[in-house]
Amino acid sequence: MVNPTEVRQPTGRPQAATGGASRQFHTSVLIKPTSSRCNLDCSYCFYLAKAAMYPWGDHPTLSLDTFDKFLSQYVPMSAPYLTFMWQGGEPTMMGLPFFQDAYRLQKEHARRVNPVLTPPVTNSIQTNGTLLNDDWAKFFKESDFLVGISLDGPPDMHDQFRRDRTARPTFDRVMNGIEVLRKHDVPFNILCVVNRVNVEQPRELFAWLVAQEFTDIQFIPCVEPAEGAHSAEEGITDESITPEQFGEFLCQVFDAWVETGIANVRLRWYDNIIQRLWGFPSEMCTMSPACGYLVLEHNGDCYPCDFFVQDDQLLGNIHNTPLREMVGGRSFIEFGQTKAKLHDECARCPWLSLCYGECPRYRITASGSAEHTLPYFCESYKRMFSEKYPELERLSIESGRTLGLAVQQRAIPADERTAKRTPSFEQVLEVAKRSRTGRNDACPCGSGRKFKRCCQRQV
Repeated sequence: MVNPTEVRQPTGRPQAATGGASRQFHTSVLIKPTSSRCNLDCSYCFYLAKAAMYPWGDHPTLSLDTFDKFLSQYVPMSAPYLTFMWQGGEPTMMGLPFFQDAYRLQKEHARRVNPVLTPPVTNSIQTNGTLLNDDWAKFFKESDFLVGISLDGPPDMHDQFRRDRTARPTFDRVMNGIEVLRKHDVPFNILCVVNRVNVEQPRELFAWLVAQEFTDIQFIPCVEPAEGAHSAEEGITDESITPEQFGEFLCQVFDAWVETGIANVRLRWYDNIIQRLWGFPSEMCTMSPACGYLVLEHNGDCYPCDFFVQDDQLLGNIHNTPLREMVGGRSFIEFGQTKAKLHDECARCPWLSLCYGECPRYRITASGSAEHTLPYFCESYKRMFSEKYPELERLSIESGRTLGLAVQQRAIPADERTAKRTPSFEQVLEVAKRSRTGRNDACPCGSGRKFKRCCQRQV
């Protein structure tokens, strides 16, 4: 379970602050140093299709000059929130020396912003793990990288769709990479794509992941329209799953998670639901009211999301368009507003504040349009919330109060729970002191109970 004191600046949506000419625009950046170039050939990978835009024959590679140019504008604009996510393709194909130099450049630019109180630099990398060795692990540890490993379960699940470019299985190589990370005490999480093979075995998949002592897991559902189809209404790929399958998967995994103990394993999506029920912002853009971040392609092209690396969403190129102009431009602003253009059914939905219409990409998948449409997995989430909300609410109360939050203990609808940030017991006590709340007065937390039987006793 995430600690509320450790919730970072949301990476899924930019946050602007006033400040005249030096106006800050805090957002994260997703870097594609090799574009779609990869040593694997995963059959469900949506980004492999970007080779049509950035051909592999041109050997797409992010140069240090281009990265330096980007940093010179991004760091002053986004500091003190400097969040870099490396992805692909396979980013480790760049080689370790590139990352060592890139990290040095990040630190240099951060120091220029404030030599006395240098803003921290946060890096994460999503990798298939097959190229990792001791040198990589030492670098990740020394540079404080968080590593995401793509793993779809045991060999019979993982190797179904995640093979290399000669059709060989990759499971053993991935597990070797994980062992290297463990050897050097590198923090890592598991990203598991829920596909046609493993979706039918949710409890078996979860039990296997737990048996490997993986403690931080994220599940991503797989769905792509079939070749030539305009949307999922016209058919989906062989690797894709249905909303009915994913709804069952979410419920079964949730039950297994609760049985295992939610403090023992972090499941990112479920954890973010609980965060939302505390009134905290989600770490995931899919669960936020607005979306958009920066994607940096290898040649300096910038986009608002890696699901929307396409010609009509190009914000500009860092070599000829100032970054502030990109994030302040009409294209970026309108993209961020797309998520709020909800279907009429969303406005009436009791779970809106836990979903906000989900990712616009899944709306396009469902019907071909991102505006005023329902996402492909809408029924999956409705089922999950309808069946499991009482248990989610109980978990949010128990875990929140254990962490020192004055979470209301009565049954409250989701839209009310998410509307206001839950204070800590210490914050409630401070309010009580300022207002001279008596032991028999109503508790300032709003529970309706006497102060002496509520937060005063907890503190």
